[in-house]
Amino acid sequence: MEKRPIIGISASRSEENGQLILKETYFDAILRAGGLPVALPCVTDEETIRRLLDAVDGLLLSGGGDIHPGRYGEDVLPGCGKIDEKRDAFELTLTRMAVERGMPVLGICRGIQVLAVALGGTLFQDLASQLGLPAGQHMQQPPYDDYKHAVRFEEHGLLARITGTTTMLTNSMHHQAIRDAGPNLIIEGITMDGIVEAVSLKGSDAVFGVEFHPEHLTRFSDAAERIFAYLVKKAAAYGA
Repeated sequence: MEKRPIIGISASRSEENGQLILKETYFDAILRAGGLPVALPCVTDEETIRRLLDAVDGLLLSGGGDIHPGRYGEDVLPGCGKIDEKRDAFELTLTRMAVERGMPVLGICRGIQVLAVALGGTLFQDLASQLGLPAGQHMQQPPYDDYKHAVRFEEHGLLARITGTTTMLTNSMHHQAIRDAGPNLIIEGITMDGIVEAVSLKGSDAVFGVEFHPEHLTRFSDAAERIFAYLVKKAAAYGA
């Protein structure tokens, strides 16, 4: 029987209830793509994080709350949302270690922001207050499988090759976004209003992120489905 690559997925946390929170759409998208999804516990011990990475073939950084601005050298602004510093510590360490190993990594929404901050980038803490964008322009209400805007991918870039298109209709559920991608990431996709929506790691074809949520779109978007298929394909090669 052919081995299915294991994709570790980070999760949000509820400190009040002592729970990890992860929408089934992430699991469904990985399963549809031929991978085996597993939720990763939020830990801060580096040796445990190394052992978690030893056990998986690829990494999916999921959506969620805001990264503490101190992680990219800023004070907290009024528009910044809920922060989970334990999750920040876990995911930033996890991401740096995964990238150092050459492991395939996909960041989604918060995940693309984690990827950027982990590799030296910065964020807009709040698009409405810092850029003057309408509060709901990038933050749609359910259902999340509706399209909100288009993202234009760089021609011949990694995301264009993965999705098979240079213009993708997407949903949008974020109030923060990448401000400076830093020295290690290539900006691969933007919206009409100039918000960074996709990045890839320089010198790699296995580390990338998107600001939208393709896991909600895989049932009817070939481009969204290809994002997960590509992650699983790269994870299979990494784990071989």
